[in-house]
Order: sequence, then C-alpha cells, then structure tokens
Amino acid sequence: MHVLEQLAPRHTIVITMRGRGQSDSPVSGYRLEDHVRDIDAVIRHLELEQFILMGYSRGVSYQLSYAVQHPERIQGLIIGDYPAVHTQLPPGWVDFFASLPPWRGKTLYERMTVEAVQALQRESSKVELWDELPKLECPVLIIHGVKPHPGLSLEAVEQYKRVLPHAIVVAFEEHDHNLFEPDVDTFVRTADSFMNEISNSNHNSSTTNTKGVRTWII
Repeated sequence: MHVLEQLAPRHTIVITMRGRGQSDSPVSGYRLEDHVRDIDAVIRHLELEQFILMGYSRGVSYQLSYAVQHPERIQGLIIGDYPAVHTQLPPGWVDFFASLPPWRGKTLYERMTVEAVQALQRESSKVELWDELPKLECPVLIIHGVKPHPGLSLEAVEQYKRVLPHAIVVAFEEHDHNLFEPDVDTFVRTADSFMNEISNSNHNSSTTNTKGVRTWII
C-alpha cells in the first residue's frame, strides 16, 4: 500500500473491519457497536496505550465512536471526508453500491461477500455523534474533498468547526470523496505533517508523553 510505504518507518496499523478483505465475514454483527468492539479488541490485543486514529468515509463513525469512549488513548484524530454520523443505509443501497465502478481496482464483491453487504445494510441505524465530540481535546485534522460528490458537505464541515473549534480543516481542491486519488502524495504530506506536529508538541511538553507519536491506526 503506497500510503504505508510513504509513511515508513512510522508504526502504522491497518484494521480491516469484519466482512471486509480477508477478515471473517459473520452472517450478523454489523452494528456500529460491533465495529467499535472490533477496534477495541485489536488495540487491546496489541497492548497499545496511545495512538493517532484515522477514519475514512463510513469508517469515521467507527473511529469517532471509539474515540469518545476512550479519549485517554487518543493522541490525535484524522477524519477523512465524512460527517460525525453513522448513517442508516436505505433499501436499495446494496444494489446501488454494487453497481458502482471498481474502487481502486476491485469491485464491491471482491472486497465483501454478498451476505456481509446485506447484513451491513440490514443492521445499520442512524447514530448522531456531534454532541459527543466536545469531550475530545486531542488535536484533530479534518480532510475533505471539494470536487463533486464529496462525502462531507460544507454544512457538515461548519458543524465540525462548531463542536471542535481547535480542529484543523484541510480541503483537497483536486479530490472528490476519494482522498487518495488522483494524488496520494497530497494526503500523505498532509497527514504526515499533522502527525509530526503532534510528535513535536509531545517532545516539547512536560505534561504529555515524551516518546512522541509512535503509532498511527487507520
């Protein structure tokens, strides 16, 4: 994965959620709280104490739900082009999503089984996370696309600014919802700069972890 290569030697962990990639695909268990428990299980298994946590697209709701439950573990958040809402997927979403062009060279059903996609839709429910975000005092980077069909509307960007006034907001002018194309280097430079700022802040402060940022989870 080009992003990981670019960020080396930074310690980076990629969590492939249930039903995706080579992770197990149970017939049920695709609620928001199930995904959050999966994140927690990985973190506990690896005995991670503090880290930067990134979420992208629908994964932002998993990321933020975990973060507001464990703010003491979060050194920073990178929010990738999605509002602080776990959306309820409507009827017909499965057929629509399956009809989309391949994403980064793979079709939907090369990434997920039919049963997993159907369960993801069936067990989805709307959960608003905006009111929980003010408890997050860590540095926050919000990245959103500008071209047609971004995942994060301008209204949602303004809502992030209201509830997280300390957040940094970066607009990718040449990107839509896909923050990694046409230029993945733009994302890498932006994320790396943000994480370096946190590392420098931690090294310079006697009240924070003087080891700096060592782990980034996406």
